Amino acid sequence: MSSDVHTRPTPGRACLGSTSGRSIQSATSSVCSADATGHAQYGTIFDCSDERRSAAEMDEQRNQHIAYEYLCHLEEAKLWMESCVGEPLPSTTELEEGLKNGVFLAKLGHFFSPDAVPLRKIYDREQTRYNATGLHFRHTDNIIFWLRAMERINFPKIFYPETTDVYDKKNMPKLVYCIHALSLYLFKLGKAPQIQNLLGKAEFTDAEISNMRMDLDQYGVHMPAFGKIGGVLASEMTVDEAALHAAVMAINEAIDRQDVEATLTALRCAAAMLDNLEEDSAEAYQRELHAAKQEKVTQAHDRSVDVNRSYDVDAYDELLTQAEIQGFVNKTNTELAVGRVNVALDDGDDEALQGALQSSHFGLGGSVCKDNVGDYAQLLKELRDQKQNNNNGESAVLDREEIRATVIAANGVADTRRQRKSRASRWSSRTDRRVDYNVGRLHLHLQRCIVVGYIPCWNFEIE
Repeated sequence: MSSDVHTRPTPGRACLGSTSGRSIQSATSSVCSADATGHAQYGTIFDCSDERRSAAEMDEQRNQHIAYEYLCHLEEAKLWMESCVGEPLPSTTELEEGLKNGVFLAKLGHFFSPDAVPLRKIYDREQTRYNATGLHFRHTDNIIFWLRAMERINFPKIFYPETTDVYDKKNMPKLVYCIHALSLYLFKLGKAPQIQNLLGKAEFTDAEISNMRMDLDQYGVHMPAFGKIGGVLASEMTVDEAALHAAVMAINEAIDRQDVEATLTALRCAAAMLDNLEEDSAEAYQRELHAAKQEKVTQAHDRSVDVNRSYDVDAYDELLTQAEIQGFVNKTNTELAVGRVNVALDDGDDEALQGALQSSHFGLGGSVCKDNVGDYAQLLKELRDQKQNNNNGESAVLDREEIRATVIAANGVADTRRQRKSRASRWSSRTDRRVDYNVGRLHLHLQRCIVVGYIPCWNFEIE
């Protein structure tokens, strides 16, 4: 069985193995598909037999479950990093080993803070030396670059691992915890996609889970509370925590009531410290936030009924945190801006296209030029047609990064065309001046010839 991620485990297929020899089924199996309230038990170790287990066996199962959860967090970090750096990372079970040279971490740093981590400064960027001879002390430079990139965006230092935690693999769970926290922080800033929740969706073999459990035993460290990252981020903000918590509670209550006006009012509360709120998008905010909150409530319930894990209740288990709310607001704004661009392309409205591209949610600043709108429209339509052809003719829409990249490319095309026209104009001007100069010289020469009698004095003019 591979460690690939599936949308849902196949019914009856084990998500976790049993070292005691009994069958341990995923909650999606036909035997244990749901609890009394109908909530699915995805990914939990759920012993469906009537046989009583000893304390040692229960401890064994809990340890296996901890290893499984950590593998899920590794898979989540892997997929999120791949979406950011735009290249594949090592498999989930090899990810820790693949991160310790810091190359992918430095590339991640370049993604969200390119000024702090220029690509040219990443040591062994293609990992040729690492693959040939293993770690080199200069690989620590990559880890340091990544740490500096996080400092540049004011990411709270409470999450930072030590360089030796990564380079020497002394505490890789701390690194993975930091990546998860960083993903939420960047999601809040609108600089990265939201990290997935793959608990119960990712599948691993019994051997993979057992090997990870042994690795965790070797680390000898306490497993970080991944589910409490949002609360920790909120506590690190230099604000009145009580006022912030009250504002976030008010937002969550308005979301539950599905009162669009009340939700927008709560979002605009100064104590909530939320940015980029647009009144015209209030209904979209309500839909996105309500769906996200329902998903979080379901996940919290699934954790609370899992008999094989200790569950520490947290205030934000079923509440959207300030960081999550800001992230979903930014996500909604971006999706609406992308939609306006696609509609403008459908309508062939260059003026509307220019206005849509000038939205701050694309982060293009002042690079959208009115004179280049025709180039934007042409290249964007060509890219969308290409996507549609790749989707077997199904309708396709462009996403934010595709639009950004295309606008930048179109600016380059337009600049090159203007430069060529300018060079051609200068060349034409020089040619005209050269012709005028040569005609003038010829005219002067003929006049001299006439004066000395070499040529009869005919009446003619050279214009």
